Amino acid sequence: MPKKKTTKKAKAAASTKVAAKTKAAKKMAKKTDIQKPKIHQPVPSSFSITGQVIKVFRNYWRVLFGIVAVYLILNIIFASGLSSLSTAVTNIRFDFTSATGESHAFAKGLSGFGSLIASSGASGSSSASVLQSILFIIESLVIIWALRQLLAGKKIGVKEAYYHSMYPLIPFLLVIFVIILQLLPLSFGVLVVSAVSTSAAASISAITWIAWLIFIILGCWSFYMLSSSLFALYIVTLPEMHPREALASAKKLVHHRRLKVIPKILFLPVFILIAMGIVIIPLIMFATAVVAPVFYLLSMLSVLFLHTYLYSLYRSLLA
Repeated sequence: MPKKKTTKKAKAAASTKVAAKTKAAKKMAKKTDIQKPKIHQPVPSSFSITGQVIKVFRNYWRVLFGIVAVYLILNIIFASGLSSLSTAVTNIRFDFTSATGESHAFAKGLSGFGSLIASSGASGSSSASVLQSILFIIESLVIIWALRQLLAGKKIGVKEAYYHSMYPLIPFLLVIFVIILQLLPLSFGVLVVSAVSTSAAASISAITWIAWLIFIILGCWSFYMLSSSLFALYIVTLPEMHPREALASAKKLVHHRRLKVIPKILFLPVFILIAMGIVIIPLIMFATAVVAPVFYLLSMLSVLFLHTYLYSLYRSLLA
């Protein structure tokens, strides 16, 4: 009898020991799994993403260009989009009357293109400017919804895109508000540089250098924050997604990859300006009459290109 009792105790002790070892092994495996870094696919180059954008345009041009056509018409009807451009083109024509020589004409064309860019966001009245902003937000939601559906293999029409894309409007606006707050350091840096350059302190080189240094630091801070928050615009349009969750997810998305993502974002405005300049500057030099409508059309297409590029970059970061 005592022998049997001893055997039971030994078996119980052995099973307890095995259970403890199993628990310790599971704990170690879990710890190892948490510490193991997530392996991401390499971030594609800016030109590779541009190639993806062109492929999307080629495959879905009917729907996407139809969306842009509606956006263009709404801008002309409600926001007086061509009025400020027409004024700028008139000024460009006067400048060209004094241009002599091809090199001087090219310089005038480049200057005229700069004035078009500066006047493209301006409107004849504050109400038209507000309407332009509202239409831009609506168009952004429409394009993002359409891209998500099209790249998921679904067939949609222009009417469906405008009907079904407005549900995340409030979360989308809240993310835009956060982005505006993140641009404040850059805006303050611009104010510092402009204040120094227009004051008597501009003659002191040390103060000018300090002002520019402040501008660069604050600009880098803004771009650092924007490198994640821009993708929150696409995450927040997902069903039942809150702005705070979208911003947190966007931060995780670019974690340890900001230095690779920021050049891709900076490439976007540079590429758009160069592409528009290649078309518009020759028109300013040789066919000024068509500059305003062509520039206006390219501005509408640039909104489509902007969102398609950023959405393609966002999808590549998910891999």
